[in-house]
Amino acid sequence: MMLTATSVAAALFAFTAFAAPAVSPSALPPIIISVTTAGDLSPELIARIFKETDAIWRPGGITFLWRLVTREAVPFARAGETGPYVANTLRLNIGNASGQPRDGRMPLGWIVFDDVSTPQQEIYLSYANAQAVMAESRGVVGVIAEMPIVQRETLLARAMGRALAHELGHYLLASKVHTNRGLMKAILNAAELFTSDARGLRIDPAQGQAIVARLRGEPLVASR
Repeated sequence: MMLTATSVAAALFAFTAFAAPAVSPSALPPIIISVTTAGDLSPELIARIFKETDAIWRPGGITFLWRLVTREAVPFARAGETGPYVANTLRLNIGNASGQPRDGRMPLGWIVFDDVSTPQQEIYLSYANAQAVMAESRGVVGVIAEMPIVQRETLLARAMGRALAHELGHYLLASKVHTNRGLMKAILNAAELFTSDARGLRIDPAQGQAIVARLRGEPLVASR
């Protein structure tokens, strides 16, 4: 799928300038993510998705540089379990595919693993599934048909940004394992996806230390 025009890039540039965290000498470099998107997504929605994901990961010192590209321009390479990730090969595709249902639920995002500890370097985020999940969550979000566009996109961006943050957790941890609470729970309920409070969606300290070590290329303790 191809990107729409320069309005998307302009919105992302403005968003990045607004949201960029302060840089310190000890800070990790940002993880570069090459992004392709379906043409029916607005630049404002895309920017809100990234803002939501950034807000979840930034407290742990993990930041992202989002680069909108055409699919043909995205490089691809595998990352070894024992070495640092090659930052500029992680790809994100935002589109309308439905994926495979999980426990009867529609996934908002997914990443494929080649084996138990080797994630492929591509994440998919489903706009179509996010819309469907929001339609099923009327008790939490309210009546969608009565919402202005900004409110509707804000809610969609919360859910999609949090789903993206979750899939990034699998990638950065090189693990399929889910936790009993926090960002890496197997299932996030409607309140966790759509309400404004995302304080419960965090990586635990041990996971955070493992991710930082991996990004710095330090020797890794066996992943869970």
